[in-house]
Amino acid sequence: MKKNGRPEQNELVVCKITNINPNSAFAKLIEYEDLTGMIHVSEVANRWVRNIREFLKENQYVVCKIMRIDGNHISLSAKRVSPDQAIRRMNEYKREVKAEKLLEMFSKNSNINFDTIEEEVIFPLQESFGSLSKAFDIAFKNEELFRKRSDLSKKWADAIIDLIKKNYSEKIYTLKSELKLVSYSPDGVDVIKKALVKAKKNGFDVKYISAPKYIISKSGKNFKDIHSVLLSESERIVKDIQKGGGDASFDIENKARK
Repeated sequence: MKKNGRPEQNELVVCKITNINPNSAFAKLIEYEDLTGMIHVSEVANRWVRNIREFLKENQYVVCKIMRIDGNHISLSAKRVSPDQAIRRMNEYKREVKAEKLLEMFSKNSNINFDTIEEEVIFPLQESFGSLSKAFDIAFKNEELFRKRSDLSKKWADAIIDLIKKNYSEKIYTLKSELKLVSYSPDGVDVIKKALVKAKKNGFDVKYISAPKYIISKSGKNFKDIHSVLLSESERIVKDIQKGGGDASFDIENKARK
């Protein structure tokens, strides 16, 4: 997956380590044509580096920040990229590769030269939306907005929208909350059952694991909304059990299943 033009200072770029020396490492900027940068030993990690190979390996993919561009010399930094930034940037790259592979498949199936698609579709969409994957997301969610912003001919806009509709599907997230519910009252079983039945009526899936463990789960298209309602329902169940003289706690998983 190649970007048109050249990178800018402070841009986060996906690199592939090609060569490691005692005081530096060289990396190919895989999103740009024939560009290589250097990571000085002082820019490898946020602590003293005795041996660069403790942190970097040949053929490793790493996200770097562009520090300086002087002609064909590009200075890179790995230590100035936070773990969260690296994860987000690498995920963006993977989505971009996936989007381009979809166009490669379209190229083969329609017998259209891929160079033509690059010039007439990929580069214009990257210019208009910032990335191919973002353009595809908008084409899937808002066809009218895509047509307005894409700057593509009607023929290409129609073809891309048709391609996206056939190959994209909305993400459905599922979050789970594991509850530990104990009631010491004579009707403790009924207290727990009542709290969980209410959760079911509120639209949550309820599953019994083994006493005192239970799981409630919720699915939907918006991760934050799901997390919010799951948190609220879990807190409601805990309060109901505690009001009945019992002990209760919950733990919402950190990752969502798609």
